[in-house]
Amino acid sequence: MKRNVKGQGFFTENENGTVTYRKGVGLKSDGKRKTLTVTAANRAMCIKLMKKKEAEWEAEKARLSVKGSDTVEDLCTRHLTFQAENNELKPKSVDRREGTIKNQISKYRIGHMQISAVSSADIENHINELIKTGLSMSSIEKALDVLNAAYEWAVARGELNSNPVLLIKRTIQKRLAKLEQKNEFDADVIVMSEAEEEAFLKETLKKNANNGKFKYAGGLYGRLLLHTGMRVGELISLKWKDYDEKSGTLTINKSTSMSKNRDKKEGENNYIATQGSTKNQKARVIGLSDEAIMDLRLIRENKPGKDNELICRTKTGMQYTATELEHCMDTIYRKLDFETKVSGLHIFRRTFATRMYEEGAGIKEIAAYIGDLESTTMQYYIAARKKIRIKDKLNQYVPLPGKKKENVPAANKDIFL
Repeated sequence: MKRNVKGQGFFTENENGTVTYRKGVGLKSDGKRKTLTVTAANRAMCIKLMKKKEAEWEAEKARLSVKGSDTVEDLCTRHLTFQAENNELKPKSVDRREGTIKNQISKYRIGHMQISAVSSADIENHINELIKTGLSMSSIEKALDVLNAAYEWAVARGELNSNPVLLIKRTIQKRLAKLEQKNEFDADVIVMSEAEEEAFLKETLKKNANNGKFKYAGGLYGRLLLHTGMRVGELISLKWKDYDEKSGTLTINKSTSMSKNRDKKEGENNYIATQGSTKNQKARVIGLSDEAIMDLRLIRENKPGKDNELICRTKTGMQYTATELEHCMDTIYRKLDFETKVSGLHIFRRTFATRMYEEGAGIKEIAAYIGDLESTTMQYYIAARKKIRIKDKLNQYVPLPGKKKENVPAANKDIFL
């Protein structure tokens, strides 16, 4: 190995007669050294190729470089571009962050401030402004995370000296957590009541009198979500080969989400289906209840499919999207005129987890079954408190652990969640 005559980089003569030239050109965004490598027939050609590669590297740095005069919106957008191009985020996550930048940063004063002029006080004022709008605490925390990550990225690249979010991030998070605490009138976790669940299951089995087909195209899929606690992205990815009828098990190892078609060509859809691993990156095999097995039997009888075909298919044989299934469920919800805030598809997952909890299953078991963290399962998927009416006011009632209905006040049989 010999050093370049100009003192930059090294040449290595290879056994096949070619020459490899390596040269350090600074630091990458993660703080590690960046080294460019070229191989050619001789040193002169290597130097020529290296100059071209250096120019490309400098152009790339300039495209994503951050200057003190840039705005916070510029910084967040550049960071998101970097994350997307380096596959640090799933396509759906890119869409969500793009929405956060657009709706919770760009529309506000902080989005137009120069990044070098932003102080911790400005960050706190922005959070206060978001709180006043009535946004959910989770949406506000996402905005805080986007700001913090963008500043951390610029600091790691050596383009900024400090991150104003870092100094106050923990204080803001504690405040948001406090604001999110429930009182006796707030819903714990919204799930279907037992009466609503029973009505939904009955409605999904109704058939048209004229042709004997199920009244709701996606009704059986809603039942399967309710009886397994799966995410909708996991459901629409399932193929019949994932279901082992003999053992009564289902393998869940992938998930489909819709994301913006960023390379859209004429005639193509604005959104495309993207299949990846499950949300927590872990495949799981779940044992199915008798109800879930019956759902799968009905689905197969209604739409027979081969092993490599999707379980969840439209009338034309195409893959369902989450939006299409949600529209179908909303039709059923409106038909049943549910009293509580039953909406969307995630309510099936919450209802399933809550029923398991009420039947005595532990948090660890429930989390493993639905494929989530124990902390997330307890916080977002289990309604440990039931809403009941006491003296014409709705209150959150906590049943005695180990009991289901026996200890509920007799005058409050109109429980709903």
